[in-house]
Amino acid sequence: MSAGHEAAIEHVYRLIEAAQGDNDAEAVERAEREARAYGWEDVRLLLHMARSLACLEDGVDDTEHVNAMLDTALLLGDPDLLALSIALKALRCASRRRLATTGESAAALLVEAVVLLDEADGTGLVLHRANALIEVACVAHELGFWELAQEYYQLTEQTLTPPQPRWAETIRRQARVVSINSFDLALDWASCLAAIGQWDEAAVRARTVLAVGDPTDPEWPPGWVGEVHGMRHLLATIAGDVPVPAEGLVAALGGAITAARAGDAETAARLAVQAGDDVGIPVPTGTKLLRLCIAARKPGTNPEAIRYGDELAVLRWNDRLDRMSGMRDAIAVERRRRDHEQLRRDLVVDDLTGLANRRGYQAYLSGLGEKTGEQDYAVMMIDVDHFKAVNDGFGHDVGDLVLARLGQILALHVRPIDLAARLGGDEFVVILADVYTDIPAARAQQILDAVRSHPWDDLAPGLKVSVSIGVHHGSRRELPALLTDADRSLYHAKHDGRGRVWAN
Repeated sequence: MSAGHEAAIEHVYRLIEAAQGDNDAEAVERAEREARAYGWEDVRLLLHMARSLACLEDGVDDTEHVNAMLDTALLLGDPDLLALSIALKALRCASRRRLATTGESAAALLVEAVVLLDEADGTGLVLHRANALIEVACVAHELGFWELAQEYYQLTEQTLTPPQPRWAETIRRQARVVSINSFDLALDWASCLAAIGQWDEAAVRARTVLAVGDPTDPEWPPGWVGEVHGMRHLLATIAGDVPVPAEGLVAALGGAITAARAGDAETAARLAVQAGDDVGIPVPTGTKLLRLCIAARKPGTNPEAIRYGDELAVLRWNDRLDRMSGMRDAIAVERRRRDHEQLRRDLVVDDLTGLANRRGYQAYLSGLGEKTGEQDYAVMMIDVDHFKAVNDGFGHDVGDLVLARLGQILALHVRPIDLAARLGGDEFVVILADVYTDIPAARAQQILDAVRSHPWDDLAPGLKVSVSIGVHHGSRRELPALLTDADRSLYHAKHDGRGRVWAN
């Protein structure tokens, strides 16, 4: 990755943060032009994320940008960025579920994102992985899967913990997001426990995050500082501890919680009504419901109405626990399914070259036997010239690297309907489907030239590699004979001096 690309990634993460309250649309467009000019598709994907967040701030539909992220992530094939894009889509679906019951399942998308993050091999960019982990945690929180959200915030912290001097500034910003989101999660969780009368458990949950202390510093955006301080005040009142100072409506809500904890229903209700729905900082749904629960208990309220509210709160809590259990099961099932698919792939894929192995080759032939029609096929049998000399002269490690590179070259010269396989040792086979008579020899020559011109000496000084290729062409029904004839052609290619194509 070039220094310019790295700088662009750092810049786009700053734009993502700024999009949440201080969006700079012109800077986003300048970054887009630069990313397009240099082909930095991961930067372009993240710029769509910045635009998506800006749309939310402005109350504008962001579907176009979420879909663009998904399309780009699929092209890139980066599991972290794909998980990020799917999680963002899940979060939008989860947010809309309050308004409609139709559309894609946010929970199903969440499962997909979680399993994609499992499959990431750890070689991706730490910033992208942390971003994806945070987004998955946000979806889990929104859906009420708080245990899962907590796990993914912890995973994010672990991802960001090793020193990363190159990305230190961006990592600090991501760590701030984890901090403020963790306070929001704890407040939501503790508020719901308090609403069903589980004050002791609510206190434990609140103190877990309060023990972290005040994470803010002069680099934090002022608005975020106010949010954290307000949430710390409310968490301390839920815990029954001496609250950190607060003012205005946040203090009124804190006072209502303190009075409710002490059993002073009249004071609690009066302060809860005074606080209202907008206390000056964003508070989670659980805290809003706790305020309503406290306000409803004012003296004179019909006891049956209070009981009704209490029953609903318990039902909501139990439903959350059931859904959390279901989510765990769904993730486990998807992980087993993916493991099974991977096992099936491993059975037919050569782990050194990434091509089909002999079992995959046989499966391909079996599949052709089930086809109808009279398409023409061609078979190439390929051997590495003097491969034993490569192993003896340069070592078996270099020999393995040679085979792996050959696998890459062959993969570039076949279509999805074709097959490239390693049969064993340095023996390869390519089957071309639905080809005219003059195509196979030309394709074989392209492979031969690609091998000959490859920079083999970057594996070992003085290393040169060539291959011999035998080719035969005919109909699908003649395929067994084609394989034998191609092997015979390979013999002729090697007998005539190697490093050549012999085609019939």
